[in-house]
Amino acid sequence: MNGKSIIKRLTAVLLCAVMLFSTLCAPAYAANGAAEEEKNYTADCPYIKVLGLMSTDIYVDKSDPSSGTVWPPQTGTVIKDVLKLLPSLFELALTKNYSRFGEKLYAAVYDIFSPLYMYGTGEVQNKSGTIFTYPEPEKIKKDSYLIFEYDWRLDPVELAAQLNDFINYVLECSGSEEVVLECHSYGGVVTYTYLNNYGTEKVRSVAFNAAAVYGTAFVGEICKGKVVLNDEGAVEYLKSVWAYSDAEKFLNGLTGVLYKTGVLGWLCDKVNNIARGLGKDAMANCILPMFGSWPSIWSMVSDECYDDAYNHIFNEICPEYKLDYSALQKKVDNYTNTIRVNRQSILKNINENCNLYVLARYGFCTVFIVENWKIQGDMAVDLRYSSFGATVLPYGEKSEKSGRYISPDGDIDASTCLFPEQTWFLDNATHIPTFRCMHDWFARLLYFDGQATVDTFEDSPQFLFYNENSGTFTADN
Repeated sequence: MNGKSIIKRLTAVLLCAVMLFSTLCAPAYAANGAAEEEKNYTADCPYIKVLGLMSTDIYVDKSDPSSGTVWPPQTGTVIKDVLKLLPSLFELALTKNYSRFGEKLYAAVYDIFSPLYMYGTGEVQNKSGTIFTYPEPEKIKKDSYLIFEYDWRLDPVELAAQLNDFINYVLECSGSEEVVLECHSYGGVVTYTYLNNYGTEKVRSVAFNAAAVYGTAFVGEICKGKVVLNDEGAVEYLKSVWAYSDAEKFLNGLTGVLYKTGVLGWLCDKVNNIARGLGKDAMANCILPMFGSWPSIWSMVSDECYDDAYNHIFNEICPEYKLDYSALQKKVDNYTNTIRVNRQSILKNINENCNLYVLARYGFCTVFIVENWKIQGDMAVDLRYSSFGATVLPYGEKSEKSGRYISPDGDIDASTCLFPEQTWFLDNATHIPTFRCMHDWFARLLYFDGQATVDTFEDSPQFLFYNENSGTFTADN
């Protein structure tokens, strides 16, 4: 191995460390924005926010906070296992023995994440879970702002029942007859499942915030076993990972250099080679026991990927590796046959009985581990899905098209949305942050007397832009 090759490999290892650290730390930027402005609404019933996937900590033992979290993973455990894995990587480079490397890789992943595994039952197999304590009754008022937390691995049908219990508790304690709901990401799946199963009588208004009601493409691609790294996609995706951070310019410059020098492409090729070498073993021994065993994930597989993903997991992987995932399969089938296939009629029914609002975030590409990384969205949920049906050009493409429902850059046509008059688009906004200006924006809509539209408020047109310097939304020009 010559000196140039050694430098390239060391640089690639350093890049992997930077990418991992940046990804794990991305939520640290969630509070970015300006100080809260004066309220322009009157809160006359409780406001409940339903969080999304991975938004709450999962403890190794939910009865013991000192047990530590398995999500987010403990930094010390991650570093220890990554360091233990490095010699196996060099061994793989020499021997091309993927089976031996796979054993080491799966052991490392198990050591870090095993309390998250649900295997074939679709149920928690250990003491792990979220610690969520209801507020004291006397602390819940008609103008309270409350957060509903839950174990986001679970079946949305089960979580809908938990949300129903929480809403009943809030109504009883507050003396209110109704609540308003804001749901983010997977929280959108939980919320519309709740509204279908338990009715809309207790809800005045609901806002879907970057919601994954229609799923997202990268989840479906993973479940299909189609994972492909692309160096250009990695550069673009990493822009969203550290967007709004103080080191944004430096990190974008660093990845740009690594891309131009070929280091990033070399690294992606190596990872793709490893993925091909591991083949189905990686799905059966690593991805499926954790990621694919959560019922929540199956509710977020997009319709266009669903049949292929279902067939790959339940009809190919499980029989070939003699895995009994029949209990999980039953949960997946139940959601599909009662909720997924009726999604549009469920949403229309909610709209008829509640004030309904949709906010879709965009300006970034999807996760770069899938072949079609140019899907435009907020780095997690595709814009066409979070908007409930907008027609969207690929990431980076613009159009001269103009019109009533056309974005300033011509890349979005909102006329094809399920609710075009009630759907807003927020440019330059990634999926994770809860911007400080966002709560008041939603509250003004949720507490509005009647159904507001994109024409109701002059300062809130259909197409908005998030200004990271001022921490505010402005009209997108």
